[in-house]
Amino acid sequence: KLIRNGMNVLTHCNAGWLAFVDVGSATAPMYAAHKRGKRFHVYCDETRPRCQGATLTAWELAQEGISLNVNESLNVPVRLALGTDAQQVEVQADAQLIQDTVTALGKPVVEREILDLPLNGRNFSQLGTLQPGVVPLTPGLKQAGSSLREGQSYAVNGLRPESNNFLIDGANNFNGVDGGFVLKPPVDAITEFRILTHNSNAEFGNSLGSTTNIITRSGTNSFHGALWEFLRNDALDANNYFATTTEPLKQNQFGATIGGPIRRDKTFFFAFYEGFRNRQGETQGSTVPSLKQRQGDFSELCDPSKGESFDSAGLCSNPEHQLGIGYTNPAFPIPFNRLPFLSSPFGPFNISPFAESLLPLFPEPNSGLNTFVSTVSKRDDFNQAGLRIDHYLTADDNLNFRYMISDGTRFDPLSPAGASVPGFPIGESHRAQDFVAQETHTFSPTVVGVLRFSFLRNKFIFGERTNHTSPGDLGFKYDSSLDLATGPPFIQVNGYTTIGDPITGPRNSYENAYDHNGSLSWVRGKHDLKFGGGYQHLHVNALQGIATNGFFVIVPFPLTDAFANFMYGQPVFFLQGRGDFSRGINGQSLNGYVQDTFKATSRLTFNLGLRYDLPFPYTADALGSGAAVHGNAECPRRPALSWRSRQTRGTDSDL
Repeated sequence: KLIRNGMNVLTHCNAGWLAFVDVGSATAPMYAAHKRGKRFHVYCDETRPRCQGATLTAWELAQEGISLNVNESLNVPVRLALGTDAQQVEVQADAQLIQDTVTALGKPVVEREILDLPLNGRNFSQLGTLQPGVVPLTPGLKQAGSSLREGQSYAVNGLRPESNNFLIDGANNFNGVDGGFVLKPPVDAITEFRILTHNSNAEFGNSLGSTTNIITRSGTNSFHGALWEFLRNDALDANNYFATTTEPLKQNQFGATIGGPIRRDKTFFFAFYEGFRNRQGETQGSTVPSLKQRQGDFSELCDPSKGESFDSAGLCSNPEHQLGIGYTNPAFPIPFNRLPFLSSPFGPFNISPFAESLLPLFPEPNSGLNTFVSTVSKRDDFNQAGLRIDHYLTADDNLNFRYMISDGTRFDPLSPAGASVPGFPIGESHRAQDFVAQETHTFSPTVVGVLRFSFLRNKFIFGERTNHTSPGDLGFKYDSSLDLATGPPFIQVNGYTTIGDPITGPRNSYENAYDHNGSLSWVRGKHDLKFGGGYQHLHVNALQGIATNGFFVIVPFPLTDAFANFMYGQPVFFLQGRGDFSRGINGQSLNGYVQDTFKATSRLTFNLGLRYDLPFPYTADALGSGAAVHGNAECPRRPALSWRSRQTRGTDSDL
């Protein structure tokens, strides 16, 4: 009855079942309240040397799933007064917000907050923005970076989002290629996490920004588990402003956790699985050539709805909407904005072979004269699972093993870095695995050592081509310089939609990170000492395609409309990347630290620390010889035409 929901409870010394048998003495009410479904938080304190009593109490309570803290030294000043036999004392106040012995800034987010607060997509990192100095990525940065920035989540104290370090149970969870975290365990598998935003202890390094440490749940002496399914769909959604119907949305997020004993009081397990399925519509409006412009007639540039008209000489009343040849100033006008080749000796309409092969890639307008609006469905599938084993060899030795895996694919009909019209979709896939082995040994009541090994593998295939129409298939006299990236060239027509596969990509990266580290904690008098160090090895194999299918730029020159130059086959710039696009690098680093929390007096504490990181120069085991090649792109040729166009800068267009 003394313990109520939401209460913070302080337990002093060790009065648990290892010391008193069964449920213990002072901890007995906690077990009784927990069995009745009450939710509360416990702080373990003592006057004896550290790790003699408080650690035992924390371990015992954790076996029953009672909430505790990590990475935190908490001092709770308590004043006890003498009372009578009939007097009842209840402690209900939260711990003081200002911790006068801790200099690091950061707040732990405990299991109750993780599970109770609403999270879009059940992403734990969203809770980080509840802390001062933490802000989410700006929409523009997130959109431009696409999936490459999904693991970065937030920026801290004005630093770049790539500056943040991520750990799971103290082991490496950092994406060494793009920054951010790699694995994202479901919130039901997390006991708590903490973001150290400023002035963290010397044991945390490898980044200038914050350090986020996730603590996963472990099994207990009783079996416990959970099932969940979260559903979102378009039944109650409103229409996108540019869409005529509701965008499709079918999202399912489901999973389960289970934990319990393998051998009671000795070996415990905890496992989880989560799946994610999403089918989400996206609406995009783009400027495309009108039906008349596709035939060389640009008379619609002179807009009658705005009071504009042609005079008898074919000149538009608005000079800005007069099509002309830009070799002179002002440009030499083309009467009625109709291209001259409409009445050329080659027939009533002779489009250049360059434009003839690429024009079908431009969709016809479906909204007004020059607008094409489409709603397509983006597909996102994701699965992840994990297993944690805790085994107590003796009262002084604890082994911990953890394995996590995530695997997913994504299909995007409208690439953020490519064409803004359908027809050039890209795919991506990722697979990440993490293994951690750790031993914790208690040498004495005041000395505890930890040894840890972790291996993180992260495979990410980004910008995978799905339209394999090669430049040769379109009539060009060159082909893709990377078989994996074969697709249509990227065509940029100033003022109109872009077509073709993205300039960059695919980007395939395979990262293997090995981490060996250890630490020794020693409490001696007024000093709380910690020594440690580690060795890291990073190996990355990557492939980055750059303009492998060619890149054409068409601007309003020599004609004053870019699409008119497209019809004439007049690009001003061409680029194709050639060479070996693969890379392989190896990196190694050492680190060591020592820190001391020295409590000089009851009112004065010094937090001292020294850390040294020694990164070695990266070495290459596969260094490509990529090069950008300009010009000399042979464009489609029509045998019936024997004349040759004016050579453009960087391109020799055979017509």
